Amino acid sequence: MEFIEEYQQKLNDIYQKEKLICLSDWDLVKFNDKNALQFISDNCSAVRNKVNSEGIFDTIVDDLISSISQDIKFSLGNIYLYKELGINNFLNEHTTTPQGETIFTYQQTLGDRRFFFYVSVCFEKLYNFWDRIGDLLSLSLDLKIEPKEIYFPKVIKEIEKMNSQSVNFKFLKKFSESEYQDILNRIRKLIVHYRQKDTYFRFEWLKNLGNKEAITKLQEEKDKLPNLLKSQMSLTIKGFESAVLLIHEKY
Repeated sequence: MEFIEEYQQKLNDIYQKEKLICLSDWDLVKFNDKNALQFISDNCSAVRNKVNSEGIFDTIVDDLISSISQDIKFSLGNIYLYKELGINNFLNEHTTTPQGETIFTYQQTLGDRRFFFYVSVCFEKLYNFWDRIGDLLSLSLDLKIEPKEIYFPKVIKEIEKMNSQSVNFKFLKKFSESEYQDILNRIRKLIVHYRQKDTYFRFEWLKNLGNKEAITKLQEEKDKLPNLLKSQMSLTIKGFESAVLLIHEKY
């Protein structure tokens, strides 16, 4: 128990230092002075009464706020934790051959392994969040999409057919066509369907053992991962707000 408490306190310190907040941070995340649950309850009561006969609306909302959002924050907190504890730096590990050539070595530490584990998890949890936003919009707006085919970009395309000029829809559409497509889902698909992040970095290192320029770029890519994911996490809050207000506009 003492270890768990110390571990959680360390994560709490990182949350504060890095300003990591999620929808279930009731006192920190407000929409018109209301927390996430109050906000969606006030704005979506009409649609909830219409579609929640089997509790599905409440289940999606709970999944978004109390489960997935916290998972994103937890995985990102661990990314910063292991970065702070010490992860491998490709540029700092090298040896010199008898011919004077610099060869970059990589003896992966446990901390580095955990860092990449949480990077992979965080990408998957972020995708999971937007998938649930798609579920919420499809249910609330009564989109005619087969349940197994409901995913965020498809939902956005279906809403677009309604000729929505809503600023809230425009945010979601822009996100779907840019950050979601170009960064989040592109990397997520590579992780899930092809190679884990640590595998990708290990084989990129192997291909470039003596290439300092390539190794430098690889390290820069690795260094950017925590803040890239933090940026994606911040978009979930704006995305939630836009989805709720879009639903409110229709009822």
